[in-house]
Amino acid sequence: MKEGKLGPACEAFDASNRIEPRAGTLIQLGECRLQNHELASAWSAYKDALNRVKDPRKKKLAAAKVAELEPKLSYLTVSVADDSRVEGLTITRNGQPLDPALWNRGVPVNGGDYVIGGQAPGHEEWKTSVTVAVEQGKVSVEVPKFKEIAKLVTPTPTPTPAPILVTTRVSDSPEAPASSSMWTAKRKIAIGMAGGSAAGLAAGIVLGMQAKSKQDEAHQHCSSTQMPCADAALANKLIDEGQSRALGANIAFGVAAAMAIGAGVLWFTGSSETPAHHVAVAPTLAPGEPGIAVFGWF
Repeated sequence: MKEGKLGPACEAFDASNRIEPRAGTLIQLGECRLQNHELASAWSAYKDALNRVKDPRKKKLAAAKVAELEPKLSYLTVSVADDSRVEGLTITRNGQPLDPALWNRGVPVNGGDYVIGGQAPGHEEWKTSVTVAVEQGKVSVEVPKFKEIAKLVTPTPTPTPAPILVTTRVSDSPEAPASSSMWTAKRKIAIGMAGGSAAGLAAGIVLGMQAKSKQDEAHQHCSSTQMPCADAALANKLIDEGQSRALGANIAFGVAAAMAIGAGVLWFTGSSETPAHHVAVAPTLAPGEPGIAVFGWF
């Protein structure tokens, strides 16, 4: 303390007093806090010394210091109105819980900056910062009414649509002249269907990626459906959009598969020697349950 290293000195006096409380140590702690401009802490140390001291000289010194410091003290009041006292409310001062017995009371504090915060289950957190003067400061903080957090509503499952029957039918006219070329009508149609299959596959991939992106974005806003979430409405909207894109992806993949199989059937049955007169491809499409039916008449 004599060297001006007040921080370590005050910590050392405080630790010594915790190990073995003594009036002399408390007086030294009070002097250290006073030199460090921590008037409330100094006043508290001198008061504790006054309650413990037996030596008349030390008692007179402690009493004089208490009387000297009391008019200089600064006070911080945290006011909590009745409508702000929700169930489970915790008020903190610089991150430490403030005892409810000290709410709505002017409490002696050292000069400096303070962060007052509050939180309660199911409500938004609140905090504010104030600065208290070293001497004779009087600051009051009004705790507002806490806002409730919007609850995340679990989306209603989308009903599974009825299977869609898509039929592609190619017929050979019995009057059409036979052609020896490999590019028969069926094979030309097969090429077109193969292109359509590729387009359906690409559409399914894009829609699937978009569905996954929407789902991830929803989880970023609300990570759990069991906990309250401020962005519930946005998360629900993203989930609905993701489900729509997922359904579209399933349908696109099913159509792509149907056209690919149809293209293969038409190609291999489309040679000039092929005696078939009719070919039909009938895929059934439903989310998670793709199916294909191929029919031929010979």
